[in-house]
Amino acid sequence: MAKKYDVIVIGGGPGGLSCGALLAKWGFNTLLLEKNEYTGGKAVTPTNKDGFSYELGPKLQVPAQGPSFAVAFKELGIEAQLKPIALKASGLAYRGRSGKYNKAVLPASAGGLDPAPLMGLLELDQSQQDAALKFLTEMALMPAEQVSALDDLTTEQWLSQSGDVPWPLYSYMMMHANGSLAEPIDLVSASEQVQIMQDIALKGAAGYYVGGFGRVLDDLAKAVKSNGGEIKTRTRVEKIKVSNGRVTGVTADNDTFEAPIVVSDAGIQPTVLKLVGEKEFDQGYLSWVKGLIPGWCFTGVKYFLNKKVLAEQLYNVWADDTALNLERFRKQRAGKVADEIMLFATVPSNWDPNMAPPDKQCIVAGTICSPDPKAEEIKTLHDRLDKMWEKLYPGVMDALMYKEIEGPAEVSEFTRDSVLKGQGGECVGLGQIVGQCGKYQPSPKAPIGGLFYTGADVGIAGMGTHKASGGGIKTARMVLQYKRLREAMI
Repeated sequence: MAKKYDVIVIGGGPGGLSCGALLAKWGFNTLLLEKNEYTGGKAVTPTNKDGFSYELGPKLQVPAQGPSFAVAFKELGIEAQLKPIALKASGLAYRGRSGKYNKAVLPASAGGLDPAPLMGLLELDQSQQDAALKFLTEMALMPAEQVSALDDLTTEQWLSQSGDVPWPLYSYMMMHANGSLAEPIDLVSASEQVQIMQDIALKGAAGYYVGGFGRVLDDLAKAVKSNGGEIKTRTRVEKIKVSNGRVTGVTADNDTFEAPIVVSDAGIQPTVLKLVGEKEFDQGYLSWVKGLIPGWCFTGVKYFLNKKVLAEQLYNVWADDTALNLERFRKQRAGKVADEIMLFATVPSNWDPNMAPPDKQCIVAGTICSPDPKAEEIKTLHDRLDKMWEKLYPGVMDALMYKEIEGPAEVSEFTRDSVLKGQGGECVGLGQIVGQCGKYQPSPKAPIGGLFYTGADVGIAGMGTHKASGGGIKTARMVLQYKRLREAMI
């Protein structure tokens, strides 16, 4: 006989775990199904045979103060288990119109980053510094209603309307669009990017956790179980069952699990087009789902070093011509990969020394690429990452013991199934672009009774795990309200 639950959560990423833990806490008989051997999604933190712990790609928490994880942990009554680590300083390298790379270490201030070293890095003269500081201050303090009014503008369009923005600062914003949102400046919604820049300025530039993000997600998995929920790993959901316009449960590995509510952290497109099936939706909704644009992928290389080489916790390397806009992205997809590329990296053991063996180091580095699991530029990008380290931080390659690579094919296999051509390896899920965030953010509620989405696709404004966990909280609250309304009608 099929096992019966109040709610089934598909997928154990930050959204699914946050949602599942909260629903279990609120009294739902909860089952969470995860296709992989362990929960965590893209934010798992494995430890290899040599004692290195690391994320699959560069991971940081923005905002550092009051992120979604903190909201969820407080609601679960386990806030003491959340052990954040604050950013001390970041290493930046920028090549502007002078043609050479400048390096700077940006100490973290009480809010975000001290702007003075940034001004020097960008080689701004005094008048440009005044204009840049004025722009950054106005952006940081922009009222919420003005931020929301930017939903329909790309960051490029907004900057063009913002007056005299020095070109190097424009370049800095273009790098942030790539690094913080995995999107080009000429597609990303200005409201989404401004919200992230405000979080950096006012709530801390970046954060991490003792034991990495995987430990945080392990704590959420434990919270599911301690509140009476059940987690089944290595259990791939094959079908979400629907009868008379309402979900009735799922089939997974030739087993059946019944529930009147199903929450999917598998992504909107895989949920609709694969797990449920097109025949259960009207054509208008199907056209909307198929038309959603995925975010880009962060393809990465993990460098395992036999000694400590880098001193800072995170690194950004970019140039005016390496941060990607849509035109440069298209050229890259066509095989025209530039000799130099943007680079973003974290050093987990510079946050938590226990994440690497004594006197050794792992660098988790990445750059922007297509989400297409069949993308052909990936190997070239990995080679370019090596050359960027050789050029700017040669000690990295000198100390290299071995490395591991990861691209959109690995991301898709581990997390989001590819259901449309060119998609599946998204860094964050649906693109944080005009028409898909802010007032256009997809709803967690599907047009089938009892079916909900969670995670970054339906999340709150912001970066990565903050966005995904925020989506989990939002979906959990909506499911609770749905259940109460259903009970009131009986």
